[in-house]
Amino acid sequence: MKAIKKITTAAMSLILVLGIFATSAAAAPNEEKTVTVSIEAFSIGCGYVVEPTLISFNEGDTAATAVQKALEQKQIAFSSTNEYGFYLKGITFAHTDKIPSYILNTIIAHDDEYDEDILFGDYLDEDYTPNDLIAGDYYPLSGWMFSVNQPTAESLSLGLSQTKLNNGDVIRVQFSLDCGADIGLANLSGMPQWGYHSDFYETTDKTELTRVIGQSSATKPSPLYNSVEILKNTAANLPATKQEVDSVLSDYNTIARLNPITGDVDLSGSVSVKDAILIQKSSLEITSLDSVQALIADCNSDGSVNLSDAITVQKIGIGIV
Repeated sequence: MKAIKKITTAAMSLILVLGIFATSAAAAPNEEKTVTVSIEAFSIGCGYVVEPTLISFNEGDTAATAVQKALEQKQIAFSSTNEYGFYLKGITFAHTDKIPSYILNTIIAHDDEYDEDILFGDYLDEDYTPNDLIAGDYYPLSGWMFSVNQPTAESLSLGLSQTKLNNGDVIRVQFSLDCGADIGLANLSGMPQWGYHSDFYETTDKTELTRVIGQSSATKPSPLYNSVEILKNTAANLPATKQEVDSVLSDYNTIARLNPITGDVDLSGSVSVKDAILIQKSSLEITSLDSVQALIADCNSDGSVNLSDAITVQKIGIGIV
């Protein structure tokens, strides 16, 4: 592996564990105060370690308290240091070594543009350990980073144990392959000024997306469950655009407002053979369903609309199911 610039332990602790403040909803005096905690391994293609979860907290608790509580509730072991405040070093997490192609392809394009010498191999886990994910496992500047609500340059200065909680905060802990360049936090934390990589691509704020996932209790199969799964897929796509995020949130809000019956594609209030015909035509590409209709038509919540859904809807329509 090619040599990289050295960085002090103190600086690494500051960079790899980021905290941010944002305006949050105030809780009533006797109301339980909660934050949403999400722990993500999207940069290596392995989804959530902990899906967005509501965590209760007490006055004076910090982001470190909430993150530890989320891991303990899921009975997930972790390692940490306290030399410069709480630093999350590693998490026991069964994972595969599958860095998304869009990250690897972007690394090449990024290095061509800036005449750098980072290669594919530099981003692979040479001593691959499938049961834990630890700082330095991949690129030497890989590790767990966190943000609270929408990150800003001014707020990326406190660590987990220095960040006080406010009711409604959204805490996202993300594994980064390169000190934030792959998750959209390198530029905000000033990495290019220190001679390290800038953001590989533009990212958009997913605070509300994460909050909605954490608040949903939708069960499978249902249109609302289908919508939440789309939200999760969008969250996992690191370079998802603002338009994509806004679109899936809009669909979720529409489904939540309409509360449609599974299979009622034409929103008539009941499931009929007409709905089955609409799904069948869509499967055969004779016509198309809009994004909301597709969520309603996916009767088995497998993420696609096909003839199987049409058959299910037809059975519902004639009273077999």
